Order: sequence, then structure tokens, then C-alpha cells
Amino acid sequence: MYETGDILLSSKRSIIARIMNLFQKDSVFWGHVLIAKDANIAWEASWFIRETPLETILQGHHYKIFRKKDLTEEQKEIMRREATKLLGCFFGMSRIFLQLLDQIFQTRWFTNLSGKEKSQVCSSYVAWIYDKACGYKFNNVDWRSCDPDDIEDDSINFPDRWLSLGEKGIIPRELRR
Repeated sequence: MYETGDILLSSKRSIIARIMNLFQKDSVFWGHVLIAKDANIAWEASWFIRETPLETILQGHHYKIFRKKDLTEEQKEIMRREATKLLGCFFGMSRIFLQLLDQIFQTRWFTNLSGKEKSQVCSSYVAWIYDKACGYKFNNVDWRSCDPDDIEDDSINFPDRWLSLGEKGIIPRELRR
């Protein structure tokens, strides 16, 4: 069913998504993103970087799951090895603040200042894992600056690279706000 590297966007109209909507020019729907470790567990940056049962996420109101079509077993093994290096690290509140400044000033300058791998938010953690495993940049954005919208945009802009695995409660982009 689910495999290492599958991406899960989720939202319960979170406070993070609502705050991001105040500062981003395009609407923000996804407030959280996780990456599958295997068929049952996902890695996420919540209050700290941890492993979470996928069934918990799939009980949410809104989610979208997709898979990069060309991930190799070697890249998946790198993901499994690298992702665990940050387990237990605290959520990167400073990175959230830098992402907010990036949105206000329409730049990626602030988040690119922080190369601290242990300071992760959900989207930078997923992007960091992909960068480590295969050098992939979502929406051509460095992992330091990646937000959930960049990850969704990449799956939409490059449908030849991604396989949709399911979704629930999706609001069309033109109706979001």
C-alpha cells in the first residue's frame, strides 16, 4: 500500500495554515506534511520530530497522498537512514518565523540563512529527506525554504513525476480562502 517516500499533505484548517493565509498571496490549504517510513508509519515534525501511525493521519478531515514515480530502492534506503537521524529533535520554531518573514517580503532569503538541519518544520523535514536521498527540490525550492504549498505545487506542476494515491476532503484551489 504505502511505501517509503510517499508524501501526505494534511489539514484540519490548522492555526499554521490560517496564519500562513494572512501573509501568502496564494491561498494556503495544507498546514502539515508527512513522509511515509513504510506502510504503517510516517515521519513528521510536530512538537518534535517523531514517527506517527499513518492511520492517525488518515482519520483527518483532509488529506492528499502521492508518490514520486522514479524513487529507487537505494533512495528509499537513504531516506530510512537519514530521517531517523533527526528523530527527537524539537520543532523548528525559528524556521517558522523565518518562513513568515520570507512570505512578508516575498523572498527565500531569511530561511536560506538557516542551514541548521536539526531545526525543522514539517515541510522542510520532508524536503530535507528528499534532498538527502535524491537531490530533489520541490518546486525548485531548497529544503530550508520549502513549505507545504511548494510540495503540493510540485505534484500539480509535474504530474509525470507523481502518482496520486488518494485524497479526502480536497477543496479545489480556486475555492480556497
